Amino acid sequence: FLTAEDACGGTMRGSSGIVSSPNFPNEYHNNADCTWTIVAEPGDTISLIFTDFQMEEKYDYLEVEGSEPPTIWLSGMNIPPPVISNKNWLRLHFVTDSNHRYRGFSAHYQG
Repeated sequence: FLTAEDACGGTMRGSSGIVSSPNFPNEYHNNADCTWTIVAEPGDTISLIFTDFQMEEKYDYLEVEGSEPPTIWLSGMNIPPPVISNKNWLRLHFVTDSNHRYRGFSAHYQG
């Protein structure tokens, strides 16, 4: 069981874990640029289930690659629906601007 709270990005392996924005549940930093890659066993897919989501609409966002559609942009104050990968990896790219900070996101993934 892995947590990526302290690191801003990195590679996460294993059948399940939690990925969340830096400082969660406190406010994330301005000008953050973090990339996490979640890698499951070959042949497996990954479900990413958001438990918390709060970002400055349009300016701070989480970009998810490796699912259908190939790139999903997430922003704002609503918890997004679960994301299912179509291969054995998902890439999460979290970007914030120099203004306004919120709690950010937390998500549980399962291979």
